[in-house]
Order: sequence, then C-alpha cells, then structure tokens
Amino acid sequence: MPANPSYYFTLFKKFQVLNHVASNSVHGSANPTAGFDLRNAAAAFGNSNRGALLGASANPADSPLWAILNAKATGGAPPVIGGTQWPIMPLGTPVSWTDFQVNAPAPKLVQVFADWIQAGKVNDVPNGVLGTMPPPIAGALDPGVVLFACSMPGDDGVRPGNVPPDYWATSLIFLVDPATGNSVFPGQLSAASDYYLAAVIGNRGNAHGGRYMSPAAVGLEAAGWVMVWNAGTSPSVQLPALSNLDVNSTNGVYGVYFLRSGRYDVVGFRLNVQTVFDGLVAAVAASGMDLGGLTAAEWVHAEGAHLCAKVLVRTENESWPALGDTPLTNRRLAQKNLAPFAADVSVVAPDPNIIWKNFVMGDVIQFLRHASRFDDRLGMHRLTIRAELPEGADQLFLAIPKRTFGRWFRKNSFKGFKAVNVQAIKGVKPPFPEHVVLAVPPKEAAFEIPALGEEFLAMSLGVGYSPRRVKPGPLGRITVTQETQAPKIDRRKRRYDAELVTVGGFTLLLEAVDSRQGHDAP
Repeated sequence: MPANPSYYFTLFKKFQVLNHVASNSVHGSANPTAGFDLRNAAAAFGNSNRGALLGASANPADSPLWAILNAKATGGAPPVIGGTQWPIMPLGTPVSWTDFQVNAPAPKLVQVFADWIQAGKVNDVPNGVLGTMPPPIAGALDPGVVLFACSMPGDDGVRPGNVPPDYWATSLIFLVDPATGNSVFPGQLSAASDYYLAAVIGNRGNAHGGRYMSPAAVGLEAAGWVMVWNAGTSPSVQLPALSNLDVNSTNGVYGVYFLRSGRYDVVGFRLNVQTVFDGLVAAVAASGMDLGGLTAAEWVHAEGAHLCAKVLVRTENESWPALGDTPLTNRRLAQKNLAPFAADVSVVAPDPNIIWKNFVMGDVIQFLRHASRFDDRLGMHRLTIRAELPEGADQLFLAIPKRTFGRWFRKNSFKGFKAVNVQAIKGVKPPFPEHVVLAVPPKEAAFEIPALGEEFLAMSLGVGYSPRRVKPGPLGRITVTQETQAPKIDRRKRRYDAELVTVGGFTLLLEAVDSRQGHDAP
C-alpha cells in the first residue's frame, strides 16, 4: 500500500510557520486571527469564524483550508465555498511559503495537502507522544541553542543529570500508528506494517532556534536510525523524515522549523518494516559477522524481531552525534531498546520450553579502538544480565555461535556459567545451527569480551519456562547492560585510570500470554 502524507508531521508543522506561529502573530497569538489557533494540532479539524476548515468530501476544493492556499498558489480569486467567501492565505510571501510551495520541487505543499484530503483526511496527531512532553524548563538555562533528545520523562537536558543507567528503557521514543496517531507497543513487527517513529526533543538553551523563527535563527535538524536488536551498537539503517513533502523520499533529515528557548517538540520518521528489514539484511550481510549458520535474512526476520532505535538532533552548525555515542556522553542522542517478550502458555509442549531473543553487540566508544593498542584494559567489555523472574520462568540461557565462542572468549570468561547439551532437552530448538549454549546463573551474571574493533558479535538470550507453572500476565523483566573500560582522566596528576562506563543495553519485559484468548501487548 502506498504511503500517505502525515497530517501532523508533514502538513501541520508547515501550516504553523506559514502563518507566523513562530513569531506569536496571526494564528499563533493569544487571540488568533479568525479564531484559527495553530498552536493546537487539532485546529484544522475544527472551525474558524467563517465555518469548518475541512469539507466532508474527498474533493480538496470542498475544504476551505486547502482552497485558500490553492488560491495563493494559482493567483486565483478568493474562494467561495457554500456561499461563504474565504480570504487568500498566507498573507504576504513568508519564507516558508517560498520554500514549501514556490521553489519546492514537486510535489509542492498544496498538492501534498490535496493528496492527504483525497486519502481520507487521516488525523494522525500523536497525542500520546505530545502528552509526554515536559513543561517548559524552569530555572537558569545554558547559553545559546542547546538541543537534546529526551532520555527519560521530565528530561531537562542536564547531563549527566538524572539520566538512569537503563536510559534505553525510559527514553521518550515511541512507535505511532499512522492511521490513528496512537502510540503502539506491538508484540512483534510484521513485515507488512507501517509505523511512525516519534521522539521528544528539547532546547535547554537561552536562545530560540529554527530558521522560521522571527527573526530567523540557526537551523535545527533531527535524524532517526534503527538497528538490529543490540546491547551497544549494530548494523543500522536511517529512516526517511516525515518532514519530507514527497512521501517516497528517502531523505533522513527532519527539519525542526522552530524551537523556543526552554521548550520541547516532537520529531517523526517513517518506518516501513519491510523496507527497514531489507536494509538491515543488507547491512548485516555486509558486516560479515558470524551468525551461527543463519543467513542475514533469517537473523533479521527471527520470530518476534524488534528494532533498536536512536534519534539524533543538531543545529546546522554542529556535526551529528556518532551512532556509538550514548545519552550519558552526548545529550543530543536518545535510544530506545525496550520490547515485550512473550511466552505462550497455550503451547503445552515441550515443557520446559525456551524462547530466544537474538541480539548483537559491538564497540561503542570509537576512539578506544586506537587507545587499546597501548593499554589492553581500554575497550574491554562487560555484559551483565539481570533478571527479575518468578518461579516457573527462572531459567536463563546464552547461545553463542560456535566459531565466535572459540575466537573471542577465554575459558575463564564465563565464571558460574555451565555448558548445556541442548539435544538433551527434549523438543527445544537452539536459536541457530552452530552453537554453544550456556546456562546463566540466576538473578545476575556477567562475562567479559575483548575490544572488537570493527566487528560485531551475534548472540541469543533464552528464557526457559514451564507452560504448566506460569499464568498469563507480567512475569518480570530482563536487563542486559554493556559496559566498556574507558579512561578516567585526572588532569591535575596528568594520568588516567580505566573505569567501566555504561555504553548500551536493552530491556525485555517478560509476560505470559494465552494465544487462545488473543493478546494485546502492553
């Protein structure tokens, strides 16, 4: 099914800057012209003092809001609809009108607006995401424009501030249903599905940003990336920005048109699951990582596959944060690695059963690749597995491709872990053909991995459970944390020591479901 324009991200955000919301005038003032308040995302679905702004039909000419813009674009007379004459808008020739209509390549704004009306006028305002935006930042602000991506509820951009160690579970990054604007939490990603990836960003600086501010300020941009499920970093694909007028454009830079000092906004990207999976298959194949006998397509399309997401922001004068950065080291990046992990209690055999979650890890702090040449402590990783699970779902397993295990791990890397003969566990299928499976010590366990350089490691985490002993409902959570040895510099003594810093991870929300009764992910 072809993609449709987004009302909120593609059209509404442009309507705001066409009609001077960024300067608190016309339709963005306390008493907006004609009663049309473009500070409100639902405004177009309501009325002005002349009547309804959108018509009942799929004919764009029946919608006054489209007709007044079309008259401006074509040089026509003020439109008359239902016996009511409407003014030509926008007033004058705002820079945004020149950018989005006069000088824009096809499709131009007025045509894209018509396409949206003909597609059914879908209201995709992401109210759930908008509801997570914190109030304006109180207190002293930093000099200039200081962008950040929100890594937790109430994030004010201070770093390290109160950013939690499992920031990937708390960041304000969401999947949104394009048909409704509702935030969704799918149990798995179907290749036929489309989503928006939306994120909350902020400006903790004392200066306004955005080229459509009045007066114009520094340009602001955002980008969205998705990766195969990982603890630190992995092969990735950039998402198309929903600010693109062309729904088929692959341009990944989202234009943030204005962001006032101490305020927040929401940015969005188009996530077509099939397109993303195809891109990730190519990226995983190109990485050359050992997948234990699986193909890249089999790895990416594993049952219940999920994606890790990162959202980056910058001013036009800044470079992009590196994908290997973390919110603890760079506030201009946020990450979401949180997924439901369902055990089906209606499947009574085998008992016990094991469900697997494939993941990837790689070096995150890039400069340590070079630093580790003179200090072998630097760049070493520790992967820690913490589980909060009830009786009946309290067995954990770690599967590693056989060649990877022989190449990267020392005999003493896995203290407390025990080798498992999977063939001896009746009916349990390992996650990949060529494997070493280890039983993980309960509650908390850790193992070390040397610096990986340009390579990635593929692994799988398994949860053993008894369908007879667990009941439908939440069962707990599993958190996997990747830490890396990095230098802690003492400038006064002109020396450094190595310390472990958190560079990534993921959280699985384990629940038991009964597929005979249907299931909606939380």
